[in-house]
Amino acid sequence: MATEDARYRLSSQYRLWSFSPAKLRDLREKTNALVRPHITARLAELKPTEPAPEFLTAEEETVLLRFFTTELIRAAIHCDLPTEIRATAAVFLKRFYVTNSLMTYPPMDLIKTCLFFGGKAEGYFAKLSKLAEKLSDTTEEKILAGEFLLCQGIRFAFDVRHPFRGLEGAILELRRQEDIDKPRIDAAHQQAREILKVSPLLTDAYFHYAPSQIMLAALSLADRGLAERIINSAFAPTRREEAGRNADATATEMMHPTSSEIKEKVTAAIEACRDMLATEPPERMETYWGKAESLKLIRPLLKKLRRCRDPDKADLVELQRARREWAANASKEKEAGQDRKKTNAGLALGEPIGPNEPKRRKVTGPSAADDVFGGALGQ
Repeated sequence: MATEDARYRLSSQYRLWSFSPAKLRDLREKTNALVRPHITARLAELKPTEPAPEFLTAEEETVLLRFFTTELIRAAIHCDLPTEIRATAAVFLKRFYVTNSLMTYPPMDLIKTCLFFGGKAEGYFAKLSKLAEKLSDTTEEKILAGEFLLCQGIRFAFDVRHPFRGLEGAILELRRQEDIDKPRIDAAHQQAREILKVSPLLTDAYFHYAPSQIMLAALSLADRGLAERIINSAFAPTRREEAGRNADATATEMMHPTSSEIKEKVTAAIEACRDMLATEPPERMETYWGKAESLKLIRPLLKKLRRCRDPDKADLVELQRARREWAANASKEKEAGQDRKKTNAGLALGEPIGPNEPKRRKVTGPSAADDVFGGALGQ
């Protein structure tokens, strides 16, 4: 039977959306650099007398994306969406803006699309009309306008692995331990769950770590002792360790990594994830984001974003209508081309018989069956 780690490595989250910090930073810098020439050219055409705008840097886009993720979380809470749907929608938003720039597609419009499509991906079918009513300045058309664009941006990878279920399993395991006080477990459970609702979504934890590592990092922030208890219980002695006591151990057995070696690697990853989550504790949603201190940083960036936005893609509704019109015209041209081919093929065999043209007379005569070329035509 495959291990949890082996199953995770088969998922689209690992295969398509797992990066090292250096690789993720490189992707964001390339995305930022690629959009600048196009936007510069378009703005020069539309506003030839104005100088070229100052573009957002990749680092500034990352800061803004974190701000827009907080807005998504608040909108999801306002719409009473379940925890996993909030998380899935936030992951979709962050994935989309790895290979798309905030300067290209409007993030506030994509937030609404992510909320709706996140529910669909998790099997929670919220009524589109109700969602549009709860979100300000929103119509059903606005929500749906970016849906296919979002699917393309996330590479049609709709499966998102979250750490919430792993936390519930860890808590059940801790409750089996008679020497641990129940109030301590309950407090750690509540705190870890609150961390998982916010911290991994505002950071890049989903890009760098497995769900189990994120879960243990959150539990470690809530209660380091309980997290270490889970980690220690997960590593039993391996065959190599047992074989080390046996003089007849085979070479294959000696090649297996020891549990201490695996534990060392896992612990290092969990500690790194823990440090990342600690930069965005859930309390910052109330004490920092949306407050004067954060707005002092965000407002100049939003102003900068408005000046360097791609004019061709600022309105997703109009963009969707234009694409549909183009697709309809392309389909008509294709059908017309097929009709022309049929007509040309018919003319190559002679003029087609029209509906009012008299039918040609059949070949008749007593010698018709005997003559290999048929009988003579009647006068």
